[in-house]
Amino acid sequence: MMVESAVDCLPRIDRMLPRRLDCAVFGMGNFFDSEPRFGVAKGVWRTAVGYSGGQYESPSFEDQGDHVGVVMVEYDPLALSYGQLLDIFLNFCCCRESSSFQCISRVFVKNEFERRLAQAAVSRYELYAGGVNGAKVAMYKTFYKAEKWCQKHFLRKFPLLMDELRHIYRDEDCLIQSTLATRLNGILGQRSLWEFPASYFPDDFEFYDLSECAAKILKKIMDL
Repeated sequence: MMVESAVDCLPRIDRMLPRRLDCAVFGMGNFFDSEPRFGVAKGVWRTAVGYSGGQYESPSFEDQGDHVGVVMVEYDPLALSYGQLLDIFLNFCCCRESSSFQCISRVFVKNEFERRLAQAAVSRYELYAGGVNGAKVAMYKTFYKAEKWCQKHFLRKFPLLMDELRHIYRDEDCLIQSTLATRLNGILGQRSLWEFPASYFPDDFEFYDLSECAAKILKKIMDL
């Protein structure tokens, strides 16, 4: 008898992961509310929250040192451009004006190409939108992943859905970095925080391969 591999047991949305993913890092202060913005974007496959931008070697939620809270976004560059990610950041994720160092909006770029795109986008929004509140462009250095309890904040508010995912993935790290968790956290966060079409799912809902019970819970939340 052929034994199914661990990959074969994953939901279809995870098995559809593209071979090539690029990553981008955005600082918006409150990464709990920012992660869902990217999690529902078509072309985004994984998200994680953490700390970046400083020299402090042991940042934590209680002591970020000179870092800012960030969201790391892994995306398919063939389906979603870096410029489109910048639009998501500048349209929806820029912090409200704040004197707090940790609440300054930042785009962390990896090369000169990204720096030019990011600086042009920030300047364009400052000129025409007037609501960027001093977003900064900085070179990316190091990403420190935040504590596990910080990851997928809105998904964790629904223990029954979390329990289902814990049965699917072999450990908490695999759960956190899965596309399914990224999608569910994005859907639940968007639904909780902002106007969001009740019928909208970034992908075909069948690709999530949820149990009948979990599917009913999610659809009830979405008022379907």
